[in-house]
Amino acid sequence: MRRLLVVLAAGLAWASSAHAQGPRVEPPSTVLPPSVPIESTTPDLIVDLSRARVSITSAFQGESILMFGMFDPPGEVVVVVVGPEARETVLRKQRFLGLWLNTGRQSFDHVPAYYAIAASQPLQRLLARGAGGEILSLEDRMSTVKPVGLRAATELAQFRRGLVEVKRREGLFPAAIGQVTVQAGRLFRVDLPFPSRLPEGVYEVKAYLLREGKIVAAVSRPLPVGKVGFSAQLAGWASHDGALYGLGAIVMALFAGWLGGAIMRRL
Repeated sequence: MRRLLVVLAAGLAWASSAHAQGPRVEPPSTVLPPSVPIESTTPDLIVDLSRARVSITSAFQGESILMFGMFDPPGEVVVVVVGPEARETVLRKQRFLGLWLNTGRQSFDHVPAYYAIAASQPLQRLLARGAGGEILSLEDRMSTVKPVGLRAATELAQFRRGLVEVKRREGLFPAAIGQVTVQAGRLFRVDLPFPSRLPEGVYEVKAYLLREGKIVAAVSRPLPVGKVGFSAQLAGWASHDGALYGLGAIVMALFAGWLGGAIMRRL
């Protein structure tokens, strides 16, 4: 009994001391659950493409890809499509004694294979303050290509204009600015046309959000363009097995000629 009283007295003494110190307060945890974001992560601009790549087949006649997305208003949207860069050579032809002869040539480096722009408002109005940064019109973009060799500035300007004319005839440098359609003040869409003579490579589709002439957001999407199917196999044979490809083409041409003659003799 005496031992029980001693234990009870010790327990009362511990409880009174704990009550005097006050309740124990756990420090707040600094780690938030994964479902609670620390700050807002909503971007100003979200975009996507209706197709992940452009497939060139033997029956390819061009294609149109839809780019769509949303942005935080206010603002205007500009879309720029740039093809892979390469060296391009321009030939100058002149008439001499009734014949058209090549009288000059000029090569340029870093020429985009394709260049197109679309905007929700006239591009010059959007870039009037000169704060568009990397957004360049076709003329400004072509002024940045590097000529190979030395030539007078007036001649270089003529060759640049000739290069643009050739690309426009092929549909690779559209002269018109495409239309970006904005709906409900924040949703947008634009149809991006690609011609039949589209070079292969990885294209860059870039969307910009502008406010008061300044770029506040930019999103880029790669767009691979390449041959598929039988046309891809032919291209592979031509590049890797040139001699065998040429021999096969000759044999097929001879066979087609013989078959055509045989059919005509029976008619």
